[in-house]
Amino acid sequence: MKFKLNHPYNSLLIDIANVLNNQGHKLYLVGGTIRDALMGQVSHDIDMATSAMPNELELLFDDTLAIGKMYGTISIVKYFEQKRIPIQVTTFRQDGDYSNYRHPDTVTFSSSLKDDIQRRDFTINGLAYDVLTNELIDYVSGKNDINNKIIRVIGDPDKRFSEDSLRLLRCCRFIAQLGFACEEKTWDAVCRLSPKALLPSKERMTTELLALIQSKQPSLGINALNDSGLGDRFLPGISSIDQKELTKLDSLAGNMRLAFLIKDLDLDLVFKKIRLKKQEEEWIKALIKFDFDSKKVTFQKKDLALSGAQIKALGYKDKQIGILQRYCLDYVLHDLDLNNRKDLESYIAKISKELNF
Repeated sequence: MKFKLNHPYNSLLIDIANVLNNQGHKLYLVGGTIRDALMGQVSHDIDMATSAMPNELELLFDDTLAIGKMYGTISIVKYFEQKRIPIQVTTFRQDGDYSNYRHPDTVTFSSSLKDDIQRRDFTINGLAYDVLTNELIDYVSGKNDINNKIIRVIGDPDKRFSEDSLRLLRCCRFIAQLGFACEEKTWDAVCRLSPKALLPSKERMTTELLALIQSKQPSLGINALNDSGLGDRFLPGISSIDQKELTKLDSLAGNMRLAFLIKDLDLDLVFKKIRLKKQEEEWIKALIKFDFDSKKVTFQKKDLALSGAQIKALGYKDKQIGILQRYCLDYVLHDLDLNNRKDLESYIAKISKELNF
């Protein structure tokens, strides 16, 4: 089947493909980008697969990065509208066992695209696209599953999920992101393996969780996590959240969703289970404290209707000014309508007496 995939970096991909084609090699765009294109969505992700060996890629292209070379991946650096774009290109390969539940113990390079597709996670991500001929290659009926809105593992579900336990969470994320249903054998494996699977690192789990939270219908993904038994393992207490509360997630602004999801959980425990930046944790705590009023969360001393200079003009000294500003900030955060000069001057007159200023 042929179709025109209009990737934002199409010209770069064609340039790389032409170089490889001149050396007798094939280059394909693979993975979620093709899935999204078939669904009428634009993706900036780039995942390329080639018959060329990693050493050949380094010789053929001037600017490359060897991060991931041991697994067959070389990043070819190109420039698009003055932006530096590293394009990951991976040699066709077959994977050995996964003793660390993330990377294969051994990698065997192959000349077969079909071999490479068979090692991937889900059929909807198992499509390949020739950027030179516009040909869609589908060895796993991925297009059919996209049309029928089905999430199905490539090959044996137990084997695929045991290779990388993050795929259990990814399955739930795709339910939320795409609104697809999970094929029976795939879902049976998710439910069997989730309660006992060795979970991946906090960083990887958090990245996948945040992607789920930002999806079209996060409530579907959270329900899938809970139904599988995976939810409480990394967000203790999540299964007890009321269904009506969960559905509210879908209509919330993206930067409020995680805070809303965990607002009634033990935050200290949650923050030990996932990996967030300190400012992200503080943002979540502030949102919960101020009942998800983002204006209050972002309100600072500089936003007060009465400046430090104006407080000084009322007769207060330097140290007193800083203290009064903090009191005014707390006062206003209870009701932003109080942020006017008249109310703040009255409040300062009152609180300064209590502080013996």
